[in-house]
Amino acid sequence: MIRPAVLAACLALLPAAASAGDLGTVRTFQDWTAGCDNGRACRALSLLAEDVTEGWFLCLDRDAAAAAPVQLTLMPQSETYPRAGTLLLRAAGVDVATLKFGQSIRLEDDGLIIEDRKAVAAVLAAIRSAEKLEVISERQPASAQVLASISLVGAKAALLWVDERQQRIGTVTALVGRGSKPASAVPVPPALPLIVPERTTDGGPPPEALSEATRSEMIRQSAGYCDEDRGGPDPDSKTMVRLGQGLVLASVRCFSGAYNFGRAYFLVEESEKPAVRPALFPRPVEQKVEEDKELTPNNVLWNADFGPNSTEISHFAKGRGMADCGETGVWRWDGRAFQAVSMTEMNSCRGIMAGYWLNTYSSRE
Repeated sequence: MIRPAVLAACLALLPAAASAGDLGTVRTFQDWTAGCDNGRACRALSLLAEDVTEGWFLCLDRDAAAAAPVQLTLMPQSETYPRAGTLLLRAAGVDVATLKFGQSIRLEDDGLIIEDRKAVAAVLAAIRSAEKLEVISERQPASAQVLASISLVGAKAALLWVDERQQRIGTVTALVGRGSKPASAVPVPPALPLIVPERTTDGGPPPEALSEATRSEMIRQSAGYCDEDRGGPDPDSKTMVRLGQGLVLASVRCFSGAYNFGRAYFLVEESEKPAVRPALFPRPVEQKVEEDKELTPNNVLWNADFGPNSTEISHFAKGRGMADCGETGVWRWDGRAFQAVSMTEMNSCRGIMAGYWLNTYSSRE
């Protein structure tokens, strides 16, 4: 049976080495983690020290196109970080970059994006040779304050892994595995699948309640993977969505814990004798929520939520209460089945909030 505690343990497992074409995977390299989606867009992140909840981390993003630039973002996990003045970046006792707000660094969504390309190149050079990157605030000409010390241990390996996934090794575009091959040697990335248009709920509101026979059938079908204790009252109308005339998405409790709540979802065809079958939410990339090496059934979602008057459903599995690890997913009903829209993952519980988790699956308009 599925247990919430299983998620945290499974997230700690590292996937085996994969080929460059094996996308949608995540790897951790000591104090860094990296992942690429199905279009070879990649992100690498520094991790905070164990049990640290406030600190800075460095985020590197790069699309898969041969000429795609590197974007570096400094992420302060605090409300008191500087928003004006000058920041110094120091590695191995040497100042590698001077960043002035409004000129070489830009604030966006609480992240500090480094816009000076020379500074980006200097930080990448530090990643290849140093063990830490210090962020220093120059508040007065005669004094400076060290705001953060970002570990670079594992960063070089993480970026080499990104080079491999983006098939840049041996080219002039590689971050670590550089060679003399031209940028044209980097293959064109695979096209992302078209996103399913968002649909509104169709056919009016769902029924106030399901028949006892329908509920019993959903419980019977999910008995092999859900907890026996289904909890207390479970108002049907708050957990159902009408997908079309005569078709309702319904669910039953599957488990509950301190910070995760799971439901098993079913499609109910309304008739004199309703037909019940699992509502499948396909995972086009590897999932880490598993027990005894058996994947969680594709009709089970964690902490799921629907948008208002929408048939789009989201899933947010937390590895621990502060939600700094786990996975997310979004699916849309296309009129016949649910189709994946996006997925993210963070397999290390070390202070990275969901907005910066690694994209493992993406789609396009």
